[in-house]
Amino acid sequence: MPDWRDDELDDEPGLRAAPGEGVRIVGPDPGSRRPAAPPSPSRGGGRFPMPGEEPAWTDPAETPRRDATGSSRLPHWTDPPTGEVPRALGGENANDDFETWSNMTGPSRPRFRTDSNDWNAGDFGAGELSNDDGTMIGDLGGGAGEYEEAWGPPRRGSRPGRGRGRGRGRGRGQPAAADHTGGAGHLEGPPTDADAPEELAGSELGQRVITGVVMAAVALACFIAGRPVAAFLITVVIGVCAFELFEAFRKAGYHTATVIGLLGCIAIVPIAYNDGERAFPLVTFLVVTFAMLWYLFEVVRQRPTVNIALTVLVFAYIGLLGAFAGLLVGGPSGTGLLGGVVVCAIGSDIVAYFAGRSFGHTPLMPNVSPHKTVEGLIAGAIAALVLGGFVGAVLHPWATKGIVAGLGLGLVVAVTAPIGDLVESMIKRDLHVKDLGGVLPGHGGFLDRFDAMLFALPAAYYLAVYVFTH
Repeated sequence: MPDWRDDELDDEPGLRAAPGEGVRIVGPDPGSRRPAAPPSPSRGGGRFPMPGEEPAWTDPAETPRRDATGSSRLPHWTDPPTGEVPRALGGENANDDFETWSNMTGPSRPRFRTDSNDWNAGDFGAGELSNDDGTMIGDLGGGAGEYEEAWGPPRRGSRPGRGRGRGRGRGRGQPAAADHTGGAGHLEGPPTDADAPEELAGSELGQRVITGVVMAAVALACFIAGRPVAAFLITVVIGVCAFELFEAFRKAGYHTATVIGLLGCIAIVPIAYNDGERAFPLVTFLVVTFAMLWYLFEVVRQRPTVNIALTVLVFAYIGLLGAFAGLLVGGPSGTGLLGGVVVCAIGSDIVAYFAGRSFGHTPLMPNVSPHKTVEGLIAGAIAALVLGGFVGAVLHPWATKGIVAGLGLGLVVAVTAPIGDLVESMIKRDLHVKDLGGVLPGHGGFLDRFDAMLFALPAAYYLAVYVFTH
């Protein structure tokens, strides 16, 4: 049954049906007096060759040739297909630089990975396949300018607490979070964005006060209960601090031997409480050895050098330094010795925070912690000296040596506590996190709260050894 379109095409000149075929061939109209245009020599005919027929280009001059290098000269795009496939892989004499690519070494070498174990190879750079549990919202590719705007010191004329950046879990255009680590003082308190309610700062400050009162009550109860209970509390605090730092490294893409490091940090405190300084070489040897064996036997198939170093770092920073609290409380009047350090360190930290929040305006180390101020540092040092004199006057056993011993304790804390605070801020800045935890409302994590004491504990221990042995 003819189609109406076929009827119309039959009436047009230049279109005819080939005999025996169900297709229409474009060609000259038999009834037309105009001569047919000769077929283009480059096209070789008016139609494609049928199966069993010779190709249209029978003239050798029109057949695609190979040049001297062995590669085919591609035909014009209007020519019929030649049936040839261009060479994709080189032969023996091909100049495809296969040998050059195969001899390449280092990170630039092409790698083809098929099996799942191939992706566990330890030849990736730090953070190349990093894991991040935080939701990145907004500009994911911002440069250093946005980062410095969010984390750097506030610009002159800008309102406190405002900034734009791409910190972990914070969207673009949201206010930069204030630093809650205390220590050497702050340029401003909690963020007071124009769109936030007026009572935001007071609410967060209230959380800090309530949390601080609860922690002080728990610590006082444990110290009154006796040295074993105080040692248990210290072990729990050290273990939680170590876990927070290990977790921060994991979120940054590292694969530390967390089990080995945690066991070392938790075990060294009671061993130091019972056996004294002999715990340090013993536990250090065990942690370093088993951390290396952890990667030697491929319990974790990741970069061993970096991850062993980070595992030992957490143990040395939190476990070894924190174990001096076990040494202090292990003596006959250990709760009083450790209590004096806690009073000076926490008291100076609180005074430094409020002083920096109230009248601090000179940045202390803006590249490490932009919210800490020189004014807060000075106020905290003065508070540590005053509290040290108070400890030397009323708190046993420091009181047996007089106010001079207490002032010495205050001086030691005034120097070492800000260092511990700044070191933790440096680590957090390198990991691009604001807090290492969220267990303590208004303070962050345990390490955010007790970071100032980590460097104060060893210094206070050796001061106590000198004071009470001379």
